[in-house]
Amino acid sequence: MKTSNIKLLLIVAFVGILSSCTKDFDNINEAADNQIFNTKAGLIAVTEGLNQHFTATTLIRVVEVPGLTTREFGNIGGFLTPMELVSGGLLIPNDNAGIVDLWGNLLRDKGVAEAMIANVDAVEMPDGTKSGIKAYAKFFKAITLGYLIQNFEKVPINNQSDGQAVFNDKATVLAECISLLQSAKSDLTANPISAEFQAALPGLNLPNMVNAFLARYNLYAGNYDAALTAANAVDLASKSEWKFDGSVNRNPVWNFAVNSAPDTKPQDNFGLTGIYVPEAGDGRIAFYLIPSPIVETSFGLHGVEDAKGFFDTPSKSLPVYLPGEMMLIKAEAYAMKNDLPNAVAQINLVRQKTNDVFGVNAGLGAWTGNAANKTDVLNEIYKNRCIELFMSGLRLEDSRRIHSSFVPSPAIDFYSERNRNYYPYPYNERTNNKNCPADPSI
Repeated sequence: MKTSNIKLLLIVAFVGILSSCTKDFDNINEAADNQIFNTKAGLIAVTEGLNQHFTATTLIRVVEVPGLTTREFGNIGGFLTPMELVSGGLLIPNDNAGIVDLWGNLLRDKGVAEAMIANVDAVEMPDGTKSGIKAYAKFFKAITLGYLIQNFEKVPINNQSDGQAVFNDKATVLAECISLLQSAKSDLTANPISAEFQAALPGLNLPNMVNAFLARYNLYAGNYDAALTAANAVDLASKSEWKFDGSVNRNPVWNFAVNSAPDTKPQDNFGLTGIYVPEAGDGRIAFYLIPSPIVETSFGLHGVEDAKGFFDTPSKSLPVYLPGEMMLIKAEAYAMKNDLPNAVAQINLVRQKTNDVFGVNAGLGAWTGNAANKTDVLNEIYKNRCIELFMSGLRLEDSRRIHSSFVPSPAIDFYSERNRNYYPYPYNERTNNKNCPADPSI
């Protein structure tokens, strides 16, 4: 049988494993006993399958759920899941389909990454192929943990076959994310990726991706010097993209925000109000949004636009990270170190950018705000993160981190920049796992 056919069968088996899961832990760990984890061809196929499942399925909820909570998206339909999320407060139940899917898909992908890590060393293969698989699995475990802790107050670092995973707080989880990425970086340094492994993941620069997410999670953890070091190590002229074929594997944001008259669309002005409204002439408006006359029939009566940028066709690639994020990570790290001149310099690099490798160019002048006021500088960073990194699933974490003093309302709230801090734990997790913590108050 041809190698390509073997890979196809293994990818189908991988997807079948995921789709057959009825609990968040059991079936994922059972997959480790399947022989697809015990051969080189199997592990390469699992790498491809994990990449496909995460990008086409898991990313839908990673972007949509917090996007509704933070006003990136308006709700123009009558479906229950987005209605609950845009209402927020105490009105989001434990069986909200968006939250259940967000939790379950991230844990499933994390479990597969854990199985890869557990099995790869026992399989004979070239060093560069093994280092690629190991580093990619560690990268994936780190980012699934990262997306979980961006949305839930506590999460399990390790899946457990009996369903009784122990939950960990944010500081512990972020430390694990950073440790995994540092270990992945060591793997890649010791044995550079082989052509065989790279061929399985076209469009991805794994060393750059590792540094970019090290920068992200060190910023979240308050390790500002480490965040600066990692961000400076990222080659901003190099692209890393999640690829889609437009048929079987389709752009996930296009799937829920563009395809077939969706009930969820981007809000006017990126959902920003007051001092955060984008300036006239900001090139990122035309990059991301197409003007539309549609207004929500309820849920705040916000105007909504049509999505453009990375989201307007089912085959459009999504950036794994954007160069502007690295600049804004540096801006925030400098600001938190009270080095406001360097923070403002990085803000201006984003505002004045005209040569972004992905075309995300504001093309504005230098910032004219109060460069001596830390709060004003951080607010400008927040504003630019909301615009530059639109529909990337990061805004809830950004709002909670930069505007930590804001307290969401427990009542219906269609207008604040966020209507929750963290989500309640899904009902199936609470039912199956005695270690599941109490839901956050808001």
